Amino acid sequence: YIHPIIIVSLAFMQISIPARYVSGEIELRTFDVLLTKPVKRYIIPLSIFTFLVIALGLQFTAMILGTLAGDFYFDLQVNIADYIKAAVVGFVFFLSMGSAAIAISTFQLEKGKALSKAIGLVVFLYFFDTIIKLSNSLEYLTSYSYFQLYQPGKLVLNQVDAKNCILISLMITIVFFSVAVLQFNKRDL
Repeated sequence: YIHPIIIVSLAFMQISIPARYVSGEIELRTFDVLLTKPVKRYIIPLSIFTFLVIALGLQFTAMILGTLAGDFYFDLQVNIADYIKAAVVGFVFFLSMGSAAIAISTFQLEKGKALSKAIGLVVFLYFFDTIIKLSNSLEYLTSYSYFQLYQPGKLVLNQVDAKNCILISLMITIVFFSVAVLQFNKRDL
């Protein structure tokens, strides 16, 4: 749940898929052929978002199944409900990251620019979180850090309110996905 490779792979998928399949398709002009058919424009960002939901769902389901298998085979005696809570919070958190990447991609004409801007946003937010954690004088900004929404260790130990994390991540997802749909509907392809 907190291994750096898992977190990087989840974040990279959420950032790279929209860059490739929104900005990349605009750059390659493959939407021209698709939009000659009677396809509603909102279907394109919705289908990419749906793919991200399915892919994230499968990854977090695999994480939960791995926890269950570890508990069964090694008799870890973990409270599986806490891990399911952490997985649900992670699912919604990374989905909000994907919706932000979709919104960024709808404003770009090239996949490289979309990818670099989405990565830049995530890196900026990560360093903001790191600076807050390292500085005692900035500790009051902790609640404003994006990465505070996914703290699996604290979730499992019941030190963080999962409902607030889910609610904030869902609001971020709704706002950015709405921006993505509106921008994609009005842009020239």
